[in-house]
Amino acid sequence: MSYVIFKKSATMVGALSLVGIIGFSISGLPSSNLAASTIKAAPVSIVLNRDVPSSFSKTIEKVGPAVVSIRVTSREPEMAAQMPVMPEPFARFFGKNFGFQFGNPGQRVPRGTPQTQGIGSGFFIDAEGHVVTNEHVIRNAETIKITLKDGETFEAKLVGKDPKTDLALLKVEADRPLPFVRFGKSSKVMVGDWVIALGSPFGLGHTATTGIVSATGRDIGAGPYDDYLQIDASINRGNSGGPTFNTLGEVVGVNTAIISPTGVSAGIGFAVPSDMAKSVIAQLQSNGSVSRGWLGVSIQKVTKDLAAGLGMTKPEGALITSVTKGSPAEVAGLMPGDVIVAVNRKPIIKMRELSRRIASLDAGQSTDLEVIRGGRSQTIGVRIGIMPGSEQLARASSTDSKVSNFGMELSAIDGQIRATLGIGRDVAGVAVVTVDPHSVAAKRGIRRGDVVRRILGEKVSEPTDVSRLIAEARSHARKKKRETVLVLINRKGKDRYIALPLRSV
Repeated sequence: MSYVIFKKSATMVGALSLVGIIGFSISGLPSSNLAASTIKAAPVSIVLNRDVPSSFSKTIEKVGPAVVSIRVTSREPEMAAQMPVMPEPFARFFGKNFGFQFGNPGQRVPRGTPQTQGIGSGFFIDAEGHVVTNEHVIRNAETIKITLKDGETFEAKLVGKDPKTDLALLKVEADRPLPFVRFGKSSKVMVGDWVIALGSPFGLGHTATTGIVSATGRDIGAGPYDDYLQIDASINRGNSGGPTFNTLGEVVGVNTAIISPTGVSAGIGFAVPSDMAKSVIAQLQSNGSVSRGWLGVSIQKVTKDLAAGLGMTKPEGALITSVTKGSPAEVAGLMPGDVIVAVNRKPIIKMRELSRRIASLDAGQSTDLEVIRGGRSQTIGVRIGIMPGSEQLARASSTDSKVSNFGMELSAIDGQIRATLGIGRDVAGVAVVTVDPHSVAAKRGIRRGDVVRRILGEKVSEPTDVSRLIAEARSHARKKKRETVLVLINRKGKDRYIALPLRSV
C-alpha cells in the first residue's frame, strides 16, 4: 500500500489542500486528473508501508488445520451462564437493549431432555491433542465433540477449567500427531496491529475474519483478572474459545466476548491475552486446576478525593477496605486504609493490577509491599498464601443512639434497625437511617442502609464516635493540609471508602 500525501503548492489557487491515504500510487496519472488548472507543480510524497500484507491467505492456510469446532450436549438447560447480564461499566452507557454476549445462548427445553447447549471453537496447542477453549463453552457438558477442518470428529474429555479467566483445556485421543499452533506474546501486541480471528460463528466452521487490536488491558467486569485485548475483527456466537492470531500465525488471544446491540458483531470483541492464557493452560495441563497467590484483602480504586484524604500527592495503587481474618495480609499487619502502591518494587498504577500481580505469585513466596499508611510510605513483608475457594470478612459489634452529620441521620445498630434496613447480622458499626438528597453525604454516594464502620482508621460503634472522630479530623486538617476525611462504609456486605469534605462539617 502506498501513502500519497499532497502538499500545498506555493502557486496554489485559493485555499485548496488535500491530504489523503490511498491504496495506489498516482505519480503516473495525467496532470489533468490532478486538477492541473488550479494546482501547479504540487510535490507528491510517496511512502511505502511494508507492514500491510496484501493477503492473509498464507497465514490462514498454515494455522487453519489446528482450529476446531466444538459441540457440547447437556441435560441441564442452564442457559444463563452462556449470556450473562452486561457488566459495568458498559450497562450505564449502552442500556438494556444492548447485549453482552458470551458464547451461544440456546433454547430452553424440559429438564431431562437431551439438548445442544452450545457450539464454540478451540485450537490444538500440541500434537498430543490438547485443545484450548472457553470455560463457558463446555460448562455443564455431558459430551464434548470437536470437529477438524477436514470434517473428522473426536470426542473430547475435560482436563481442567478456570472460570475466573473463562478458560478450559480439553484432550482428544488420536492415532497420529495432530496439527497445532503456538502462543505468541500478547505483551508485544500494540493498538493498531493486524489480527486474524478463526472459529465457527453460528456453527459455520473455519471462518476467518481480520481486523486490528482496538485496545489492550480492557476491564469488562467479567472477573477479577480482566485484562482483555479488544479487537474489531468480526467475532460472533460460536467464535468463543477460538484463537486470535497475529500475522506470524501466533496465538495472541482467546476470543471470549462481544458487546452488541443485536447479538451479532458490532466490531467490539474481547480476547483473553495469550500471556495470561498460556500460564493458566500450563497449570490446567499439569494439575487440572489453577492455584493463585492470595493476600486476603478487599480493595477499591484510589480517587483524587481519596488520595487527598490519605495524604497522597496523586491517586495510585489499591486502597485496602477490609482484611480477611487469618489471611497473609492480617499476619503481615496490613490494615484497612493502607494503600498498596508497589509489589516487589514494581508500581501499582491501577487498582486491578494488584489482583493480577498477587495472583501470579507462588504460594509461600516472600513478597515486599510498598504501603502508604497515614501519608507515609513503608515496606511490609508478606508471605503469599493460596487463594481459598471462598473468603469471609472479619466483622465487629454495636450499640445505640442518634446524631446527624453531613446531612445524614445515624443510629446504633440493634435488632430492629437490622430488620428495617436489611443489615447483615455480622456487620458492625453505625447505621445510616436517612440521607438528605441535597446533602454532601448524598452527593458523595452515601445511602440509607449503609453502615459506617471506621473513620480515621478507628472503629465506630455509636453515632457519638462519628462526631468525635470527624471533629478530630477537622482540628488536624490545617496541620496535615487535608480537606477530606475517609469514612469506611459497608453496603450489602461489601466495604468501601468514601471521602467527605471537612469544610462541610
